[in-house]
Amino acid sequence: MIYDCHCHLDVYSDEKIAKVIKNAIKNKIGVIIINSVNLKTLKRIFELAHKYPLIKIAAGLYPEENLDLKKYHEFEKFVREHKKHIIAIGEIGLDSTEKLNLKIQEQIFRKQLDLAQELNLPVMVHSRKQESEVIEILNQYPNLIKILHCFCGKLKLLEQVDKNTYFSIPTNVVRSEHFQKMLLILPKDRFLTETDTPFLSPYKDIRENESGFIVESIKIIAKLWKFPKKKTEKQLEDNFKWIFME
Repeated sequence: MIYDCHCHLDVYSDEKIAKVIKNAIKNKIGVIIINSVNLKTLKRIFELAHKYPLIKIAAGLYPEENLDLKKYHEFEKFVREHKKHIIAIGEIGLDSTEKLNLKIQEQIFRKQLDLAQELNLPVMVHSRKQESEVIEILNQYPNLIKILHCFCGKLKLLEQVDKNTYFSIPTNVVRSEHFQKMLLILPKDRFLTETDTPFLSPYKDIRENESGFIVESIKIIAKLWKFPKKKTEKQLEDNFKWIFME
C-alpha cells in the first residue's frame, strides 16, 4: 500500500477529484491525507472525507496574510468538536515569504503545536525560508511527532532534528537532487511520501499533481535505497503506520 500524507486535493473540482481518487485506487494508494490551510478548507475536507473513505483529515492553519488570533480560536473550537475525525494537525508552520507578520506566525504556530500535543496528534509542518527557526521551535516539543513537509533547508540542518522528526518527500524527488540526498543521509524509517497536490508534479508535461503519481516517487526511492520496489513500499508503509496507526 502507498500513502500520500500531504496534499491539497480540495482545490480541484468535484469532477477532477473523482478522477484523481479513481487513479489513486488504481495505483494502490491506501490513504490520502488532505491538509487544510484555514477553517474554510478544513470544512471542505470534511465533506470529501465523508464521500471518499481513503481521504483522511489534517487540520491546520497555514500562515496566510489575514490569519489572526480570532481565526485561530474559531479553528481550535472546531478541531476540539471534531477531533475524533482528525488524523493530524497541519499544515502549520512559518514562512518568511508570506505577508503575515512573523511574530504572529510564530504565536499561532506554537498554539497549534500545543494543541497537537494535548490531543496527541502528529503535526505536518511548513518551513519555507524559516527552516532553522522551525527546527529550533520543534525541538522544544521532544515528545511530539513532527513531519517536516517538503523540507528545502540546508542539509546540515538535518543534524539538529530530534528522533521524533520525520520528513515527507514530494513527487518531484524524481528530479530534485536535494530530496534525493536527504533520502541517503537519514535513516529509512524517517521518511513518508507526499504529493503536495496540486503542486510538485513528477512529470514535466503534467503540471497538476495527484496522489497516483507517487508511483514515480517509489521508483526513485527504491533506486536510491537499492531496494526492490515491494521492499521500498513496505518500509514506507511501516513508517506511515507507526506514525498514524499505532
